[in-house]
Amino acid sequence: MKRKTMIACSINIVLCLFVLTACENDIGEIENQNFATAIGVDYRDGEYYVSIQMIGLTSVAKREGEKGPPAVYVSETSGKTFIDAFFNAYHTSQERFLWAHVTAVVLSENALEQGMDSIFDGLTRYYEFRPTPWIFGTKSSILDILSAIGFFDQNSLNTILHSPESSYEQRSTIRPLKLNQFEREFFDPGRTTYIPSLTIDDQQWKKNKKSEAKLAIDGAFFLHNHKYKGYFPYEKLKGMRWIAQETVRASLLLPNEKKPEFIAVLEDQTVKIIPEKQDGNFRFTVLFLANAIVSNRIQNNTLNVNAMEEFVQKGIISEIRQLYRLGLEHDIDFLNFEHQLFRKYNADWKKLKNQDTLLQEDTIKSIDAHITLEHSGSFKNRKIEIKE
Repeated sequence: MKRKTMIACSINIVLCLFVLTACENDIGEIENQNFATAIGVDYRDGEYYVSIQMIGLTSVAKREGEKGPPAVYVSETSGKTFIDAFFNAYHTSQERFLWAHVTAVVLSENALEQGMDSIFDGLTRYYEFRPTPWIFGTKSSILDILSAIGFFDQNSLNTILHSPESSYEQRSTIRPLKLNQFEREFFDPGRTTYIPSLTIDDQQWKKNKKSEAKLAIDGAFFLHNHKYKGYFPYEKLKGMRWIAQETVRASLLLPNEKKPEFIAVLEDQTVKIIPEKQDGNFRFTVLFLANAIVSNRIQNNTLNVNAMEEFVQKGIISEIRQLYRLGLEHDIDFLNFEHQLFRKYNADWKKLKNQDTLLQEDTIKSIDAHITLEHSGSFKNRKIEIKE
């Protein structure tokens, strides 16, 4: 009996030693792994250029007393195909790359013009890549985009590149989207999709009176039927926030920027696009509903809530119409009228999809905006009459 007990104890001790050794080996491996956090893709001179951003664990969690900017490594390799460029990165990798932690993909305008098929194939075929990184386009240098750091010498994980949703919740301009959502829209028949554009802003922020570059979203790139349609700056795309279901919080300076009287902040919005067939042609009604608050009162010229609601309605309708006219000029279906036909009038869509007759001056039947101005300042939970 004692012998059996001694044998059992010996086996347990040996197993514990194996487990402890394995843990030590794992810890050593984790510390030495190459954690890729972002991928950039450019296309020039007939080759793909792949950039890889890598951040070490010590940059994510600095030790006590450790000073200085975080270590952000960025490489660039090239190849005739997207995957060929990737494999060339292994030449100097030093340790194994881990791809499961990639949270952002940045594409140059040249890469978008070249086409997405090769990039999609490479990113979705290898099992380590997750389908949920944020996707962006850029006209700037991809190396500069991937090298940008956050505030207070925080690493690149604390930037718009890796977590755009937090700033979007405060001010919704161009909606951020993830790779799997973009891929779904990209292959969705009749849909015009878009990805945000990243740039480097080296004017707004200064550190100790010296300019410090920060990332910013400055516009969007549009694609339709697997083809690149063009880039537009945000100033021309303000109407996009009113037709995006993802919009959380957006503001309007009213009645206009030349003669501002108040700022309205809109929340809880709903937008519907309703197609209607008339004499073989289709016309569309855009229905917009939202709650709004008066965030700032500049003038006292507008004295009652109804008049202020009317200003908000007119402002939203104006921006949506401007967006539609921009689409007419460049043959881009910003409001996705064609996709509505694919969903609701599929037989008609099949007849019209190869024709250029859908977007006309009178394609929009009406734009209806219904705004409820809920409160002003600290007067919440009731509709108020504003007095001088």
